[in-house]
Amino acid sequence: MGPSATADFYTKLIAHTPASVDQEHLRVVIWADPTVPNRQEAILADGPDPSPWLETGIGQLLRCGAEIIVVPCNTVHKYLPPLMDGKTVEFISIIETTIDSVHRHALSGPVGLLATDGALAAGIYQDALAEAGFDVALPSPEEQALLMEVVHQVKAGLSGPTLLRDMYSVLASLEQQGARTAVVGCTELSTLLSAESGAYPVKLIDPAVELAIATVSRAVKHTSAGPGLVDSQHPTTD
Repeated sequence: MGPSATADFYTKLIAHTPASVDQEHLRVVIWADPTVPNRQEAILADGPDPSPWLETGIGQLLRCGAEIIVVPCNTVHKYLPPLMDGKTVEFISIIETTIDSVHRHALSGPVGLLATDGALAAGIYQDALAEAGFDVALPSPEEQALLMEVVHQVKAGLSGPTLLRDMYSVLASLEQQGARTAVVGCTELSTLLSAESGAYPVKLIDPAVELAIATVSRAVKHTSAGPGLVDSQHPTTD
């Protein structure tokens, strides 16, 4: 949930809002807290649990009058279900919206998955895809290490053709495993890869795009949110 991923999601939210003037856009409150402990370390290395920070962010959004809460980070969804349980606000899961899109748009064969080490260890997408009836193709350990290096470089503000070439090679390896569709299950990678470009070996499904589309769709159903109040709780990074 890094700053660039936050900004990228808001850009996607704007792009998928059917508005022709400023006043037709959604009212949005963004809670950005870069002090949230690293989710990778929490999952993989017994680091600090980010839940208290996430609970604080949720509380801040509720005090702002949130009717909808979305969190444009894949890995952090390991922690969100119990935190949202019992809340009266509507929560839109990036995992659920992505699985819905896979059902609608996936081509034949296993579904490739690009995700952080923490998300893979938690089984966030593997479990959801398996439950939905899809086989999953994963990068090799060496390719996963390359993917994580790309994620770290994007977090550091880097981009460019070298990173794109690295991700192309990872996607090509998924294609060799029979995948014709891949989920870009890290919001940092979503800032780098364009699912609409068609320039990759496999069809890409971008969870950040799917979440933005679902958010706009749900927001227009809320009397105070279309234009209304849509809230993005976005502490640090995948």
